[in-house]
Amino acid sequence: GHSVTVAGAIGLQDQGKIMMKLLLIGWIITLPAFANPLSNLSVVGQSQMHWLFWKVYDITLLSSTGQYQDNDYPVALSIQYARDIEASMLVESTLSEWRRLDVEWKPEWQQQLLEIWPSVKPGDELMLLVGSPGNSQFFHNGELIGEINDADFAPAFLAIWLSSNTREPQIRRQLLGEFDA
Repeated sequence: GHSVTVAGAIGLQDQGKIMMKLLLIGWIITLPAFANPLSNLSVVGQSQMHWLFWKVYDITLLSSTGQYQDNDYPVALSIQYARDIEASMLVESTLSEWRRLDVEWKPEWQQQLLEIWPSVKPGDELMLLVGSPGNSQFFHNGELIGEINDADFAPAFLAIWLSSNTREPQIRRQLLGEFDA
């Protein structure tokens, strides 16, 4: 009876290894699906946002040509956070920038962003992908979490960093790939 138990245990161990391999293969096969939204986009520019001594996030602008033109899509803006920030704070910061820039924003956007955006922690990425003027999709760590189907939304959101009146002109220049001579 004893030898059967040992053989059974070895069988289970092998089954475990086979399952792990299948899971890994499955994971590798699904990877391109996550990378897919950006597969045809090139980096236009990158920058970092600091507040006092702390890095808040890394930010990257991408487009199909590696250049940025207003209202030329697809375009993506990726933000990788270095700090814990509550979703409500992210939305409030967005609204305060819109007010400061005098951007015409719609009250429903506030509600939509509160429903879509999660709170973030260091290493988390939030990305806006604008495939066409009326379609703004948000991804959290590569996973689609929601969309806003309003042609006015993407220009308003991108203006926070790309407007000539942005609070962070240095970040704007770096995102647009404009470097000081």
